[in-house]
Amino acid sequence: MLLLALPIFVMKTTDVIPINPNSDVLKIIRIAGLSYIVFKAMSLYVDMRRSTEKIAFIDVFNFLAFVPTLLIGPLDRFERFNNDVKNGYENINSTNYGNAWYNLILGLLYKFIIAEAIRRLILAHLVDDGSLFYHLTYMYTYLMELFFDFAGYSLLAISFGGFLGINVPINFDKPFLAINPKEFWKKWHKSLGDWLNDYFFKPLFKYFTSKGIWNSIRRQNVALMLTFTLMGFWNGFELHYIVSGMLFGIYAVIHNYYVYRCKKDKKDVFFGKLSPFAVKWLSIFIMFNSVAFAIYVFSGKLF
Repeated sequence: MLLLALPIFVMKTTDVIPINPNSDVLKIIRIAGLSYIVFKAMSLYVDMRRSTEKIAFIDVFNFLAFVPTLLIGPLDRFERFNNDVKNGYENINSTNYGNAWYNLILGLLYKFIIAEAIRRLILAHLVDDGSLFYHLTYMYTYLMELFFDFAGYSLLAISFGGFLGINVPINFDKPFLAINPKEFWKKWHKSLGDWLNDYFFKPLFKYFTSKGIWNSIRRQNVALMLTFTLMGFWNGFELHYIVSGMLFGIYAVIHNYYVYRCKKDKKDVFFGKLSPFAVKWLSIFIMFNSVAFAIYVFSGKLF
């Protein structure tokens, strides 16, 4: 596993270590989509260790180098992907074609119209005068631009996969209506959240449990914090990426402890006796603004 992760480490360190950007070595290292190839290879390696079934090289290559998801995902799983390949023309039908066209149009709208409009009409004209108004405006505007750009690309990848009979996983599903960090990562870059949960958080928590390290809630919180810190490093070794990942880790730990205390005390220890309606929309408001701040840190504009 560590050897499989080595290419990402080498690629990310070239971003923070002074090196000639025109270096032939650097050009080789920065292969398009390397991060996603490595993550898919790592998941495949783990899954293969759990199975006795032999996998043909061409199937592995098809999975790792699938063009629609090569650059920025979504992250797929080999078994699901390969089953679609084996189904062949069965997946190419009117229903899937209709969905593919819908995702194509929506993806183009998101990425090349809405995201571009936000970037050109708002972000490009913001003047950094150091004021609170500038920071708040940039924070919320950048969040919207990032969402429509990334979600748009994901929809295009899903669309192109659909035309080929491959049901690429959904990556975004109304993330700004999430009421807590756990739900947010089931709606925002869901494929990465699922990957980190299955191949890092769960094995790490299981390891802590097998060694009898700490109690259950502390094991969960440490595993959560390390998982989101890893996500920060995955984005890059620059400080703003790492801190952003750690912020999401802090959010997850706070929510996990909140759920723990509510169960233990048999009452809502934060919202008290507020109505479910009020709790829902206050939770959405808190989550949205927490995400906006973490994404602002991610942008590198804060420091």
